[in-house]
Amino acid sequence: MKKISLFLIILFFSQTKAQYIIHSQLQPVPNIGTAFASYKTNNGETIGLASSFILNQTSEITAINIFGFQQSQTLTSLCNGLILYVYNDNSGVPAGHPIQQTGTPVIAVNISNSTQGYSIVNTSDNNYTVTVDIAALPGQAILQGNTKYWLFFVPKLNIDALSIYSPQKFNWWGAAAGTPEYMRISNLTGAAAYPTWTAYPYHGAAFSIQGLTLGTDEVADAYTDIKVYPNPTSDFVNIISKEKITNVSLFDSSSKRIPVTINSNVVDMSALPSGSYILKLETTQKSVIRKIIRK
Repeated sequence: MKKISLFLIILFFSQTKAQYIIHSQLQPVPNIGTAFASYKTNNGETIGLASSFILNQTSEITAINIFGFQQSQTLTSLCNGLILYVYNDNSGVPAGHPIQQTGTPVIAVNISNSTQGYSIVNTSDNNYTVTVDIAALPGQAILQGNTKYWLFFVPKLNIDALSIYSPQKFNWWGAAAGTPEYMRISNLTGAAAYPTWTAYPYHGAAFSIQGLTLGTDEVADAYTDIKVYPNPTSDFVNIISKEKITNVSLFDSSSKRIPVTINSNVVDMSALPSGSYILKLETTQKSVIRKIIRK
């Protein structure tokens, strides 16, 4: 069974930052409601959708949960990777084509193995939750508040050809409520052909987003004021800051605080096991966070 660990980093740093479900649109009742075939096969045939969403606050994204079902209940054994893209909006459609590989996603996950980066949980009967570990990506995945984005997702299934009637296909649940925009796309022929984004009058797909909401100062710092390198690292992390660092805290993936000191703006991580960590840096004016990967 292919079940991959996912880091769910729960940190409560300050009043301007907290990690939790920052966006959610779910199906009304399991096994009831609209669902959409969404998957890619071994021969490259793909059918999928993009669901629009708007976050209330600018946030660093740490995980995205996809809710769906599969009649044959073999998703964990058939899945050998996935594609997840988040696109900007371009006049009411996604600013990119995931099949033709045009446009640049603001978040891009394209995994062709089953060893890292996501987990598949059979929640009940033929229902599944696929969780994609955005925090494991290099750098920070920051989405702006009050801005429309589009989420595209397909699992890569070990199936030779695509059939929208196959019990092995993955079906992405439709949402009971949410941003009412949803678009189809495929590289198929016939009735299921959607060579360009095709709008449908539904309430989007069922998913949730986990993340860290960021204050205004922290968003600016994420791009300019504080630099942390190298990242990933095998031993030391160097910090460049325009302001004096007054305190440093390090947390592992279970939110446990790890004793650490800073000496001449260098943090020693050489004795720590490989994995993802959250580094909190405090100055006299503000606090910021950085995701650090220890190789």
